[in-house]
Amino acid sequence: MILMSFFSEYKNVQNLLKQKHEVVFYAESRHYFQYYEQLIHDLLETGKVSVTYITSDKNDHLFNSQWKNFKVVHVKWLLGFLFSKVQASVLIMTMTDLGNYLFKRSGGVGSYIYMFHAAVSTHQQYRQHAFDNYDVVFCTGDYQQKEIRKAEELYRLKPKDIIEYGYPLFDKLNELKKPSDEKTILVAPSWYSKGIFNTCFEELIKELSKLPYQIVIRSHPEYEKRNKKKFEQIKKMIGQFSNMKIDELASVSERLPSSDILVTDRSGIAFEFAFGIGKPVLFIDTPLKINNPAYKELNIEPVENYLRNDLGVSVDPANINGVVEKVNLLLKDNENFSVKMGKMKSELFYNSPASYKAGLDYVLSKLRKD
Repeated sequence: MILMSFFSEYKNVQNLLKQKHEVVFYAESRHYFQYYEQLIHDLLETGKVSVTYITSDKNDHLFNSQWKNFKVVHVKWLLGFLFSKVQASVLIMTMTDLGNYLFKRSGGVGSYIYMFHAAVSTHQQYRQHAFDNYDVVFCTGDYQQKEIRKAEELYRLKPKDIIEYGYPLFDKLNELKKPSDEKTILVAPSWYSKGIFNTCFEELIKELSKLPYQIVIRSHPEYEKRNKKKFEQIKKMIGQFSNMKIDELASVSERLPSSDILVTDRSGIAFEFAFGIGKPVLFIDTPLKINNPAYKELNIEPVENYLRNDLGVSVDPANINGVVEKVNLLLKDNENFSVKMGKMKSELFYNSPASYKAGLDYVLSKLRKD
């Protein structure tokens, strides 16, 4: 079975390398399409662009798509080989650290574009050189653009093209939001080592179980992949409580609209919930998520730090027994909170039909004429 899978993937790679592609997207799993969706639909609607979508997830729902000029190919184990030789006018990814580790740039690619799968700052939760080898970055807001330009100046990097694109997932979530039939608390931690799952999860769910609401636990796909034994223990803990379940939905855009309160730690999902759904966040104050120890060299406070108090309220992990009171407090003021988030969203993010057109036009301008 494994051998057959390898040969199937090898054949996919060989076929990909025989072609000169126009636009290639790469997705680490089925969860990443939601960040590309706006741009892919815009490209396909032109009727002039061929899109190749490479996914490392055999269960990606896009294998069932019937879109014209859209091809989906599965590649996982041979990605390093493929990336070093692929030919494309444009290659678009949400994966950081291009060229720093296994995945190298190909001389056959005209432009490498980075798109964000979280609307957080660029210098604290991402590694110091995460974006250095991209030609273009589609920024979500002015704060990211300032951070990238400051890093280029400070470290004497070649300036990248920056497109003021926004974060389209906010708009999609806003369209999908709906009143829930049953009050639902969504617990969605980040996958870093000091997050909720590894620090105070058992205490947290014991407190949440006292609430007369449905409690849904959504793990990050990277956490499940890297901590299989621990996640099995987590599922057993959850099984003790009748009002709790694991979220099986593939996309965050399927779960967030029906949730009333988000409980998280340092995850970027807090932005999606507050700005996309317009509902408040209960933060567990776990330690900062720092993947770049030198982030203070930019002398810019990361947006996920200074906005925290605007998006909800926080609880010390050493005082989890305050969770029930905080949840009930947050449920009382959703309408005013939504108005506040709408105003902040328009001030912080580039989201607009014009920004999405700017992204589309940029990609089209990079297509080879030969």
